[in-house]
Amino acid sequence: MRWEPEAEALLKRVPFFVRKKVKKKVEEFARERGEATVSNEVMLAAREALRDKASQAEKAFSVEGCFGLSSCPNAVTSSEELLNRLEKILEEKNLTSFLKQKIKGPLKHHHQFRVSLAECPNACSQVQIKDFALIGQAILGLSPENCNFCGECEVICEERAIKVSASGPEIDDKKCLNCGACARVCETGAIFVKEKGYRLLIGGKLGRHPQLAQEIKAFASEKEALEIFSKVLDFYQRHCKEGERLGAIIARLGFTQARKEILG
Repeated sequence: MRWEPEAEALLKRVPFFVRKKVKKKVEEFARERGEATVSNEVMLAAREALRDKASQAEKAFSVEGCFGLSSCPNAVTSSEELLNRLEKILEEKNLTSFLKQKIKGPLKHHHQFRVSLAECPNACSQVQIKDFALIGQAILGLSPENCNFCGECEVICEERAIKVSASGPEIDDKKCLNCGACARVCETGAIFVKEKGYRLLIGGKLGRHPQLAQEIKAFASEKEALEIFSKVLDFYQRHCKEGERLGAIIARLGFTQARKEILG
């Protein structure tokens, strides 16, 4: 399809990494209008139409994982099936229909209830700004009699939460983030993973009034995480006004009240 110089000039303003995709979408838009040439007028009309379309969402929620789903060496948990179950709960709650009724207009991406899971405390998936977030946790156990005093656990711990004394490894629970790195490097079993689960956060968001998600449960099993997630959605649907985000509801009611109502 032929492009007029003015339209090409507008296209060059588009970031290079999406320019090819934008060009294809504009040409599709032009063909639908019966145009054989992309003029400046067509380009401007396409920009308005595509921008409005891009802001709209088909679903009222998004569920995402992190690099840990692809065998990240830092992963504590393995949660692909858990993500599927979280998404199933969202569908069972009919969240899309619920939000469409609350919004009374087009469903847009900023309305979505966002769920994110990080397989370790590195939290690459930006869990701190999501409505509901899970962070993989490794609860550690100690068998100091097995320690060979190599000191590898001290070296690997980014939080300086481990000290190897004359009696073996000691862990400062106030500093430890439950990443499990020390257990991975311990060859004698002096430090080992006793239990795996998730730290749960709620109420994170960006927008005009950004706020970080807050901890609702320090450690939860997969079963507990699913139960609490269902309760969080019930709380959200009870209190949501005009499509507001969970974080806005929590700010309005207070975190203490929200936590009490959710956990009972």
